Amino acid sequence: MTQINDPFPRTKNGTEVSTMPFTSAAVALEETYDATISASTAITLNTSTSFIEVSAIDKGIFLKWGATAASTDFDEFISQNTTRVYAVPSGQTSVQFIEEAATAKLVVIEK
Repeated sequence: MTQINDPFPRTKNGTEVSTMPFTSAAVALEETYDATISASTAITLNTSTSFIEVSAIDKGIFLKWGATAASTDFDEFISQNTTRVYAVPSGQTSVQFIEEAATAKLVVIEK
């Protein structure tokens, strides 16, 4: 059996964050809902944001930290009708999203 010694990601305050899909009991810092994500949606993160919860409704969505997202240049992909939770990488102040196909809707909750 392989032992994994990597620690869980940590918030900016040093608290461990599980990589399991969950949402904290904390009040959302910011919320974004975009039903017209066709070209690109850029979000400047709240300075206190430690992680984001991203939902892709109807179609998949590409995510790129700190740069313009494209179907050929992205960091993460959120499958249609799913929600993913990501710890914000150290030093990142923005995130960009682009739809996989028309009719994609995006929901982002910053915590």
